[in-house]
Amino acid sequence: MSAPKPEARAPLSRTYFYPHEPVRRKMHLVLETYEYDMPFKYENIVVNRWLMPGREAHGVELGVINQVPREGLKDPESLPADEIVITEPHPIVRVAVIGSACTPPGYVQVECEPVAGWRNDYETHSAMPVRFRAENLWGMHLRFDALLTATPGVEAKFRPEGAPGYEAMPERIKDLYPSTRERPWHTKTHARENPLAGMSCAVFEVPPSLRVRVSGGSASTGWSSDNCPTDNHYSFRLIRTTVQLRKEPVG
Repeated sequence: MSAPKPEARAPLSRTYFYPHEPVRRKMHLVLETYEYDMPFKYENIVVNRWLMPGREAHGVELGVINQVPREGLKDPESLPADEIVITEPHPIVRVAVIGSACTPPGYVQVECEPVAGWRNDYETHSAMPVRFRAENLWGMHLRFDALLTATPGVEAKFRPEGAPGYEAMPERIKDLYPSTRERPWHTKTHARENPLAGMSCAVFEVPPSLRVRVSGGSASTGWSSDNCPTDNHYSFRLIRTTVQLRKEPVG
């Protein structure tokens, strides 16, 4: 004989599921997207940088660890991480970041200030900060030690037929670095010789927020032979914000 079948049970959620909450209707969002380019000099954007000079040509790099030493490295003053603060008149629901790591892989973080009423009335605010992080972002701009040489006319030993040689540095570089007027920089390599060269992207779907704070960085090798062992920045080239113009119930 076969064993008797156990009595069928229904999931508890069919009889008990947030009894204090009514059944809700799904919402239709009317959205609009804005685009911001480096160096992010806009009326609604503030770039907070503590120690970085702000002369990058490929994007805005933000300091990850900001410490100012006092009296021979004793009791350094710790400062907040650099950030790009974006404020919109309508709730932000999506943030897209395009850039490149200094030493891949890179990462990007977004902290949000949700609109009033987004949290549940019975929710403890401190239990869940509204922040996001995207890791393992590959793609890098060539660091200056990999890109530059003091010797003009450097030629690649191996170059595909028809491929251009190393390009000359733009004249506008003299506006960012006046010292190059007397000691010009020249290039010694090309992106095709660096397989990791390129860009990366991170997209965040966020709760409706009137203000977001964007930051990020990249790996630090720690090798004793690295020319830039502390170059742990992420270069922000382009940021898009998608805002919610209206929210309408469906049906």
